[in-house]
Amino acid sequence: MPGDMRLVQIARMLAVPLPELTPASAAALIAARPADMADAIFHEAADSDDVTGSEAAREYLEARLAFFGELAPPGAAEAIRAGFRERIGAWDSSAG
Repeated sequence: MPGDMRLVQIARMLAVPLPELTPASAAALIAARPADMADAIFHEAADSDDVTGSEAAREYLEARLAFFGELAPPGAAEAIRAGFRERIGAWDSSAG
């Protein structure tokens, strides 16, 4: 679907050319690069005025994963969550 905003965002987040992405290739890319997705979502959360702490950051992550839906396969979504938790842990450590 050429107008799929999810593909536009994945292309931006993973620095890949949008014309090359399809839903299937986006899902494969996320599955292959969950750490990069975790990093991109973490940076989005850190830049958001609405994310004021680690709990809000986790809510942001879950909202993003829900938005990407089937493009973030279950195994990849779990790896993204794990990577995001590591980044949140470092964030919490530096805040205290």
